Amino acid sequence: MTRTGTRPWDAAEHIKTDADAAAYLEAALDEGDATLVAAALDDIARAKGLADRERLAGPHQPHT
Repeated sequence: MTRTGTRPWDAAEHIKTDADAAAYLEAALDEGDATLVAAALDDIARAKGLADRERLAGPHQPHT
């Protein structure tokens, strides 16, 4: 009997185009769960490369 290996599923590996990212984010928004939306934004940022993460997040606003 052969063993089947598994590995964690990473959504970022499946986001190839801007249309993919938009559809993924829209699905997350439809759920109405802020945690899910934040995770989707992180997945999209990782799919586009870490350099784009700061651009997607916008300017940093320090807490006062």
